[in-house]
Amino acid sequence: MNDLILVEPDSPREIKIDGYLTESKLSAALQRLVVDGWLGNQVHVEGSRYRWDMSFQMDGIITVVEYDGDEHYRHSLKMKADRAKNEIARRQGCKVVRFPYWIQLDNLTLKHYFGLEAEIEQSFPHGFITTKLFPASFCELGVERFRTELLALPLSVREAVILSLRERIAEHGLLCVLPTSLVDIVAE
Repeated sequence: MNDLILVEPDSPREIKIDGYLTESKLSAALQRLVVDGWLGNQVHVEGSRYRWDMSFQMDGIITVVEYDGDEHYRHSLKMKADRAKNEIARRQGCKVVRFPYWIQLDNLTLKHYFGLEAEIEQSFPHGFITTKLFPASFCELGVERFRTELLALPLSVREAVILSLRERIAEHGLLCVLPTSLVDIVAE
């Protein structure tokens, strides 16, 4: 639970996350929030050779969660395997959540991705802040995935990601940050 600080030790609904989100921080936060519904890390879905980063059960529904790093946007064969993995989990009745590396866990994203509510204090902003793996590095399927995910985010989260892209463009140049097919998302 490195860099995950429990603000109220007796309240599982108050969490502080220090620094950028990682798979282990996401896992620790979710485990704290779902308590007895936690099914574990590196969980296999029945009838599959695939495993998921984490899983929990609430109201009779199993949610499988994958914290997706940049390779889930850059490698087409990885994305093909992800789609197969998603389909198998859905056929088993699981809810599938893929949490992108360029998003942080806060009150809005917790509700958006997991349907959960809590008071989460996050010290790191959404978007492309310290990473040098921008959408310009994504394969075509990754660019499509990024656009779809970005447009589905709550407005304030989407705006924060777009602001981070504008800042990286000012720092590195447009073509080093975005492929031409995504230039429209940063237009004002």
